[in-house]
Amino acid sequence: MKAEDRLTLGYLQAHPLEVARRLESVTPQEAANILAPLPSSNIAEVLECCLPAPAARIVARFNKDAAGDVITHLSASSAIGVLRQFEEPLQHEVLEGLEKAIGASLRRAMRYLPHTAGSLADPRVLTLPPDITVEEALTWVKMDPGHTTYYVYVIDRDTKLEGLVTLKQLISSDTDHLIATIMTDNVITLSAEANIEEILQHPQWERFPTLPVVDRWGTFLGALRYRTLRGIEQEHVRNPDAGSLSQAFIQLWEAYSLAGIGIMTDVATSIESRSKKSSGTSGGQEKESA
Repeated sequence: MKAEDRLTLGYLQAHPLEVARRLESVTPQEAANILAPLPSSNIAEVLECCLPAPAARIVARFNKDAAGDVITHLSASSAIGVLRQFEEPLQHEVLEGLEKAIGASLRRAMRYLPHTAGSLADPRVLTLPPDITVEEALTWVKMDPGHTTYYVYVIDRDTKLEGLVTLKQLISSDTDHLIATIMTDNVITLSAEANIEEILQHPQWERFPTLPVVDRWGTFLGALRYRTLRGIEQEHVRNPDAGSLSQAFIQLWEAYSLAGIGIMTDVATSIESRSKKSSGTSGGQEKESA
């Protein structure tokens, strides 16, 4: 191992959280280049302190064997969090490359019954840690706009759901405030084990078009959006034996389908405008609206 790599390793071992925060702020390829010369166990040690999405983007830059070695050294919860971020072909490829017992165990742990909240939730929605600033959070939004929703969920570095912020809050808050100081910590959730009827009958859909899904230990598994439920509703129309939906429920999704148009375009414009202004300055769960 080169001298500079030994220095990197020493710092990583002494300050894994600090290194994780630094890696989350650079491109995945840059982070992978920094970590690649190090032992898999030490790479896993620092990735344990990263949120699942940035950790997955880093692991995806390794070759299949190296990625498998890192996954093997992660804790079960971290490994599952990373694997759930991968597109299905890459997820399958990595799992196939793992030692048979480990791969089988992870597959079982990742599997929720069809049409439960855990199986329907989108695990790749943007999440934020509570210990970064608003300015850093806006950078995360700009780096991952495709997975950004109006609600941005805040999870700790053990992937437990801590709260949420809205894009409106991020845009309007002082840039030096920590996310923990502006987030709403009273978050309405869906149980990962909730079945389709329980999901559809959840009373909070009339207030929120997106709800977070957590397991029985409070681990954030993803977000379930009205668009997904719209597809379920259509499936019920095609297959009445799957259950019935009230006309009021159908009308609710019709209203929501009109409400969300143009939100991300407006947000992107607002963030870009704020970024230009901030070059010379520093700086409760609400209903999404157009």
